[in-house]
Parts: sequence; structure tokens; C-alpha cells
Amino acid sequence: MNTQQQRSSHLSLMPSVAETASESGENTDWREAGLEEDAGLVLLLEALASPIRFRLLRLLAQEGGNLCVRELAERIPRSQPVVSHHLRLLLFAKLIGVKRLGTHNYYYILPDKLKEIREALASVEHLLQQRREDQH
Repeated sequence: MNTQQQRSSHLSLMPSVAETASESGENTDWREAGLEEDAGLVLLLEALASPIRFRLLRLLAQEGGNLCVRELAERIPRSQPVVSHHLRLLLFAKLIGVKRLGTHNYYYILPDKLKEIREALASVEHLLQQRREDQH
């Protein structure tokens, strides 16, 4: 399995940042390179970069959350183990939460992380707009 295939099967924030820095001849420690602040946002964006994980997030939003793995697997063409894997990655990124009811885990969206993504992208857009205004 090549590096790109490995990266798409799981979150690989730190190796990808290190690989990028080493390829460009920069400092390979992302903390020393001043990337720590952006690392959390990149992790969130990597979590959303999978069509399966994005679809799971949309399903949870459409249904108001509180869906178990079986219910989610019924709605997308993937097996329960695959859905569970992707849910674990969304949990790791803190985009979703889980609560246990009886013998099932029910998943729901944590809106604070979505707000964090929206605010970060809005700040980039604001900087771009400011740059355009400065040029005129």
C-alpha cells in the first residue's frame, strides 16, 4: 500500500505535515515550525476529507443525531465494520460524540468543531478580502 492509500484510510496529520516539511527542506518538527496552531484545524479538515465520513456527518445532521452503527450502515453502501472505523475517526477529531443506550452506541454531532472550522475558513476569507482591498 503506498503512502497516499495509507493516508486515505486513516487520519495521518503528523506524518503528512512532517513529510511536507522534509520535502521542502524545512524543519521537520511541526511544533518548532509554528504549525501547532493550525494542526488541530488540519486534523478536522482531514476528518472531513473522506466522502464516507462526510456522508456520515450529513446523515447525523439530517436525522438529528442519535443513530447507531447499524442504522448508519443501512443508509450508506458500507459494512458495519467500515462504518465503525469511520465513526472512530470522527470521534477522534471530536466532530461527533457517542452515548451508550442499552447494547448500542448512538452517535451525534458536536457543533463546536463545525463552528471552529467555519470560523477558521472565514478568517482566511477575511484576510483575502482585506488583501484585495489593500491592492485597490
